[in-house]
Amino acid sequence: MIAVEIPYPANHGGRIDIWRRVKALRALGVDVQLIFWSKHSLDPATVAMIQSHVTEFHRLRYPEGKRGALRRLWDLQAYPLEVTSRIVRGQQWQQLRRAVAAFKPDVVMADHVHCGVVAEALSQALSVPMIVRSHNIEHLHYRDMLAAAPNLKSKVRRFFSQNHFERFETGILQRCLAFYDISSVDLQFWRDRGFRNGHLLPPLIELPELPADHAASLADSADEPAYDVVFLGNLRTENNVTGVQWFLDRVLPLLRAQKPDVRVLIAGSEPVDWIAAACERAANVTLLPDPPNALAVYRSGRVCIDPVAVGRGVSMKSLDMLAAGRPIVSFGKGTSGLPEAVKGYFRVAPEPAAFAREILDCLAQPPALPDRDLLMAELGRGSIERFLAHLNGLLFPERVAVTSGRSTEKQG
Repeated sequence: MIAVEIPYPANHGGRIDIWRRVKALRALGVDVQLIFWSKHSLDPATVAMIQSHVTEFHRLRYPEGKRGALRRLWDLQAYPLEVTSRIVRGQQWQQLRRAVAAFKPDVVMADHVHCGVVAEALSQALSVPMIVRSHNIEHLHYRDMLAAAPNLKSKVRRFFSQNHFERFETGILQRCLAFYDISSVDLQFWRDRGFRNGHLLPPLIELPELPADHAASLADSADEPAYDVVFLGNLRTENNVTGVQWFLDRVLPLLRAQKPDVRVLIAGSEPVDWIAAACERAANVTLLPDPPNALAVYRSGRVCIDPVAVGRGVSMKSLDMLAAGRPIVSFGKGTSGLPEAVKGYFRVAPEPAAFAREILDCLAQPPALPDRDLLMAELGRGSIERFLAHLNGLLFPERVAVTSGRSTEKQG
């Protein structure tokens, strides 16, 4: 499994999706060799946690120094920006190839299209099938990011992020044995374009443990929340930064007109300077950078919000807000790709007045909260079991044929 970045600590949506899948595979007895990129060396606690869930792991380095920068500039002629930092060459490639060959994998999984260059190279060098986990329609996602970029520097960066991406992404998905999409909406996009090797693999939800005699509800007896409104998400990408700005500038004044003492928490990884300054200026708005536990953050609020209007795939924020058992107010994007059975738990509001009104209504009279059994049925570990069964059929059709031909008694 080649991950686009180190998946632990799982402090934003992309990491959360990968890390939960790693843990679920381990729990089902799968031997996983995890490969990822990381800017920094790993502390002992992180190493121990990752080792407890994989058979072995290998950390790759991003291109470094002037030579690395020149390599990336050259690669921009053929690859998107984020892919150029994940092309492995030289001694690092030889070491990686030997390590994967020694592991003898049944399949190489690019757990993000961005990892496709390395995954495809390993697949070809070792004659091992390649599959892809699609988190997004990436070429459209980066076009959206370019449109949402707030300044010239961001626009230049996002231009190179989306440049060549449609060709690159389409080629990787065409050439892999199968790709597993996070969203039914995104999967239909590819099927409409003639792809027949795509399949659905929903993200996993993690629910807090409750006592055995507790009712099957998420409304437990937690402490009184410290905040009225909570947002959690990475605080560096253009869509999230724009969403937080929209909430602070357009919605918060409307909330204060009705509830002057409203308390707001803005939490997330790597906050940009604008977010830090805006939170410092605003009364009763707290900034929490890089929180270690998403569930604890969401549980600290009476209402969870997702004011992000731009994005594709499935929002991991949405799953974690459902798991927290708090009322949710969101743009329509927040429910995209989710099972229809859980969309009713979201209050969708498209403009500032409606968004503020929904928050105030939830504060005054909290709506019905999600049922645990429903969430587990729609977004639980069963999706990983179905994924493994499907993959087993692709990799070892002769085994499946033999098994299907046995009697029920022999199978038992």
